[in-house]
Amino acid sequence: MTFEPSTTTAAVTAAAYVGLLAGHWIGDYPAQRDADAIGKAHPTHELLAAGTPWHHGWSHLARHVASYLACQATALALIALVAPLTWPGVWTALLISGSTHAVIDRRWLVAAIVRLKRAGHWPEAPAYIDQALHHGALLLAAVGAARVTTMTDAGYPTLVGAALIVWAMVWERHNARIAIASRPAVTAPVRTVRFR
Repeated sequence: MTFEPSTTTAAVTAAAYVGLLAGHWIGDYPAQRDADAIGKAHPTHELLAAGTPWHHGWSHLARHVASYLACQATALALIALVAPLTWPGVWTALLISGSTHAVIDRRWLVAAIVRLKRAGHWPEAPAYIDQALHHGALLLAAVGAARVTTMTDAGYPTLVGAALIVWAMVWERHNARIAIASRPAVTAPVRTVRFR
């Protein structure tokens, strides 16, 4: 299949971006449960070393991403009333948005960027980096909404989205093994025996 950019695909991309962005703001703030906002992050190195399971927080994250995607799906349904969105395009946009949102919201990627930029002194850095990554992902999702018009075309983004989630889980498990290996060995306390 060949693809020719046009004013229609550009307009669909822009319209999809606006819908995804509106859904993002609603889904990431008012619709997100406090428990999910607190519990969705990847355990810190210290918590992993103390025995917290590497997958801790994924249930909170799954619930958050489900409500987040419901907000975005609703927004895209409204956009579809005035723009020629296709079901495969909407599927692709939601898949890209959901999979990238899940990885970003585990927060280890944001923390790595903060460390790489040496921005630890800037208290707002994690929040701004988080939102910048989300907005970049929403742009990719909007392009997917305009570009993908058949379910056959949606197959590749589906595989990539699933692979992204699997990769994140493998990375988190690997990171947990490193944290566990680096924790100090616990020695049994020495018992003194008293003789009478």
